[in-house]
Amino acid sequence: MEDFAKAHLFVYGTLRKGFRSHEMLRRLHAQSVAGGHVQGRLYDLGNYPGAVESASETDRIHGEVYILPNAAQAFRVLDRFEGYDPAKPGCNLFERQETTVVLAGGGRMRAWIYWLGSCHQGRRRVPSGDYAMCRA
Repeated sequence: MEDFAKAHLFVYGTLRKGFRSHEMLRRLHAQSVAGGHVQGRLYDLGNYPGAVESASETDRIHGEVYILPNAAQAFRVLDRFEGYDPAKPGCNLFERQETTVVLAGGGRMRAWIYWLGSCHQGRRRVPSGDYAMCRA
Protein backbone atom coordinates (compact mmCIF):
# COMPACT_ATOMS: atom_id res chain seq x y z
CA MET A 1 0.00 0.00 0.00
CA GLU A 2 1.27 3.44 -0.90
CA ASP A 3 2.11 5.76 2.00
CA PHE A 4 -0.48 8.55 1.75
CA ALA A 5 -1.27 11.39 4.10
CA LYS A 6 -3.70 13.38 1.95
CA ALA A 7 -4.72 12.73 -1.63
CA HIS A 8 -7.21 13.98 -4.20
CA LEU A 9 -9.82 11.65 -5.70
CA PHE A 10 -11.90 12.22 -8.85
CA VAL A 11 -15.32 10.52 -8.71
CA TYR A 12 -17.70 10.23 -11.67
CA GLY A 13 -20.40 7.75 -10.67
CA THR A 14 -22.21 6.52 -7.57
CA LEU A 15 -19.71 8.22 -5.23
CA ARG A 16 -20.81 11.65 -6.52
CA LYS A 17 -22.99 13.87 -4.37
CA GLY A 18 -26.64 12.85 -4.64
CA PHE A 19 -25.90 9.21 -5.50
CA ARG A 20 -26.26 6.11 -3.34
CA SER A 21 -22.59 5.58 -2.45
CA HIS A 22 -21.72 9.20 -1.63
CA GLU A 23 -22.26 8.47 2.07
CA MET A 24 -19.01 6.48 1.97
CA LEU A 25 -17.05 9.64 1.16
CA ARG A 26 -18.79 11.47 3.99
CA ARG A 27 -17.81 8.71 6.45
CA LEU A 28 -14.21 9.01 5.20
CA HIS A 29 -14.34 12.79 5.92
CA ALA A 30 -13.69 13.58 2.25
CA GLN A 31 -13.95 17.28 1.47
CA SER A 32 -15.29 18.59 -1.82
CA VAL A 33 -12.74 20.55 -3.85
CA ALA A 34 -14.41 21.27 -7.21
CA GLY A 35 -16.25 19.89 -10.17
CA GLY A 36 -14.28 19.04 -13.26
CA HIS A 37 -13.64 16.56 -16.02
CA VAL A 38 -11.05 14.07 -17.18
CA GLN A 39 -10.21 12.86 -20.66
CA GLY A 40 -11.98 9.57 -21.23
CA ARG A 41 -15.17 7.72 -22.16
CA LEU A 42 -17.95 6.77 -19.78
CA TYR A 43 -19.88 3.50 -20.00
CA ASP A 44 -23.15 2.53 -18.31
CA LEU A 45 -22.67 -0.83 -16.60
CA GLY A 46 -26.19 -0.98 -15.18
CA ASN A 47 -25.87 -0.25 -11.46
CA TYR A 48 -22.81 1.96 -11.88
CA PRO A 49 -20.65 3.51 -14.60
CA GLY A 50 -17.10 2.82 -15.68
CA ALA A 51 -14.53 5.24 -17.10
CA VAL A 52 -12.03 4.31 -19.77
CA GLU A 53 -9.08 6.44 -20.85
CA SER A 54 -9.28 7.99 -24.32
CA ALA A 55 -6.74 9.61 -26.61
CA SER A 56 -9.35 12.07 -27.92
CA GLU A 57 -9.47 15.45 -26.17
CA THR A 58 -13.18 15.71 -27.02
CA ASP A 59 -13.99 12.65 -24.87
CA ARG A 60 -14.78 13.94 -21.38
CA ILE A 61 -16.02 12.41 -18.16
CA HIS A 62 -17.62 14.85 -15.73
CA GLY A 63 -17.35 14.46 -11.99
CA GLU A 64 -16.12 15.87 -8.71
CA VAL A 65 -12.78 16.14 -6.94
CA TYR A 66 -12.46 15.40 -3.21
CA ILE A 67 -9.56 15.59 -0.83
CA LEU A 68 -9.11 12.53 1.35
CA PRO A 69 -7.60 13.69 4.67
CA ASN A 70 -6.54 10.15 5.68
CA ALA A 71 -5.86 8.74 2.25
CA ALA A 72 -4.26 5.47 3.40
CA GLN A 73 -7.39 4.51 5.34
CA ALA A 74 -9.69 5.87 2.62
CA PHE A 75 -8.01 3.89 -0.15
CA ARG A 76 -8.28 0.65 1.85
CA VAL A 77 -12.06 1.21 1.96
CA LEU A 78 -12.40 2.55 -1.59
CA ASP A 79 -10.17 -0.10 -3.16
CA ARG A 80 -12.36 -2.82 -1.67
CA PHE A 81 -15.52 -1.00 -2.83
CA GLU A 82 -14.15 -0.63 -6.38
CA GLY A 83 -12.87 -4.21 -6.64
CA TYR A 84 -9.25 -3.10 -6.83
CA ASP A 85 -6.35 -5.06 -5.32
CA PRO A 86 -3.04 -3.17 -5.73
CA ALA A 87 -1.19 -6.51 -5.49
CA LYS A 88 -2.92 -7.73 -8.68
CA PRO A 89 -2.48 -5.03 -11.35
CA GLY A 90 -4.34 -5.78 -14.56
CA CYS A 91 -6.61 -8.34 -12.87
CA ASN A 92 -9.10 -5.96 -11.28
CA LEU A 93 -12.54 -4.70 -12.25
CA PHE A 94 -11.20 -1.16 -11.70
CA GLU A 95 -7.61 0.09 -11.59
CA ARG A 96 -6.66 3.07 -9.40
CA GLN A 97 -4.33 5.46 -11.19
CA GLU A 98 -3.43 9.13 -11.13
CA THR A 99 -4.85 11.35 -13.85
CA THR A 100 -5.16 15.03 -14.71
CA VAL A 101 -8.44 16.73 -13.88
CA VAL A 102 -9.50 19.94 -15.62
CA LEU A 103 -11.32 21.94 -12.95
CA ALA A 104 -14.65 23.62 -13.68
CA GLY A 105 -13.34 27.00 -12.50
CA GLY A 106 -10.16 26.70 -14.55
CA GLY A 107 -6.85 25.09 -13.79
CA ARG A 108 -5.69 21.52 -13.59
CA MET A 109 -4.75 19.17 -10.82
CA ARG A 110 -3.62 15.59 -10.32
CA ALA A 111 -6.09 13.21 -8.67
CA TRP A 112 -6.66 9.50 -8.31
CA ILE A 113 -9.37 7.84 -10.37
CA TYR A 114 -10.70 4.31 -10.71
CA TRP A 115 -10.49 3.40 -14.40
CA LEU A 116 -12.56 0.48 -15.63
CA GLY A 117 -10.69 -2.60 -16.82
CA SER A 118 -11.46 -4.24 -20.17
CA CYS A 119 -15.07 -5.23 -19.36
CA HIS A 120 -16.62 -2.24 -21.18
CA GLN A 121 -16.87 -4.00 -24.55
CA GLY A 122 -20.50 -4.29 -25.58
CA ARG A 123 -21.63 -1.79 -22.94
CA ARG A 124 -23.61 1.35 -23.70
CA ARG A 125 -21.46 4.45 -23.88
CA VAL A 126 -22.71 7.60 -22.13
CA PRO A 127 -22.05 10.21 -24.86
CA SER A 128 -22.40 13.20 -22.51
CA GLY A 129 -19.76 11.74 -20.19
CA ASP A 130 -22.00 12.68 -17.26
CA TYR A 131 -23.49 9.86 -15.19
CA ALA A 132 -25.98 12.30 -13.62
CA MET A 133 -27.46 12.99 -17.07
CA CYS A 134 -27.90 9.32 -17.94
CA ARG A 135 -29.61 8.66 -14.59
CA ALA A 136 -31.91 11.70 -14.70
